[in-house]
Amino acid sequence: MTIGELWPQLRPLCRALALLGWVTTAAGMAAGLSIAVAGGTSLSPTVQALQFFSAVSMGVAVLSFVAAALLQPQHRGWRAVDHEGGGGAPEPGTEMPPTLRSFLLAAFALLAGAVVFACAGLVLRNGPSAQSVAFCQVFLLGAAASGFTFMLFSKVVPRHSGN
Repeated sequence: MTIGELWPQLRPLCRALALLGWVTTAAGMAAGLSIAVAGGTSLSPTVQALQFFSAVSMGVAVLSFVAAALLQPQHRGWRAVDHEGGGGAPEPGTEMPPTLRSFLLAAFALLAGAVVFACAGLVLRNGPSAQSVAFCQVFLLGAAASGFTFMLFSKVVPRHSGN
């Protein structure tokens, strides 16, 4: 099952919130990258406003993804699978699609990148620079978008069970 096949199963409000999250993520990442690449040692008022916009975009993206994930109900076909061995192993064909699992892997990889830039900023003699903060924002936005996309679409993956 692909993301395109799962998209129609989302509630319209959840789709709108997810789109808002992805758009604000893209805008925040673009703003953060422009600061990280073009920013010097001191930030002009325009660049400071851009950094503020990136932080606000991160907040809006996270809030919209959280709302979308909370408002989307779990797929109704889900029941615990109880096999003779007593385990709850999934039946064949009930695993997450690889495209969906890749969002979870991407979230962890991007979160690791954010941690690296945060640690690098902390060991600098003068404290975190505007560039390290901007790179942290970019990686955190990417991690949030990937993680919440995984959460949202994992709720609509049909899971079959049998006794």
